[in-house]
Amino acid sequence: MATETHDAMYQSIGGAEGIEKVVDVFYEKLWADPELQPYFAGIDRDRLKHHQRQFLTFALGGGTLAYEGRALGDSHANLKITDDAFTKVQWYLRTTLEELDIERPLIMIINGFVEGGRGQVVTA
Repeated sequence: MATETHDAMYQSIGGAEGIEKVVDVFYEKLWADPELQPYFAGIDRDRLKHHQRQFLTFALGGGTLAYEGRALGDSHANLKITDDAFTKVQWYLRTTLEELDIERPLIMIINGFVEGGRGQVVTA
């Protein structure tokens, strides 16, 4: 059950519609970056965006979109993601949130969730 604080965070980003917009803009940036493109070769992009929406929904404690995918480490294990690539993706997310006028404290919370996954995602 979501707490009032979490629900407020979810609502402040615009709920499901806000998260969908964040994810769409975020992935446009990632897929346009030549250095990151190899990580997305052969990936079902719609499914990937769906999982990202689930992650953000979970991180912000809102909605009914429960995560259905594999564990974070398992889903990234074979991609050989470098620390630099992770940092770049994290930067794109922060930039996207800033461009969409998401409140700074909320950006910091989301960034904290992302940073918390670095050890499971970076494998190269």
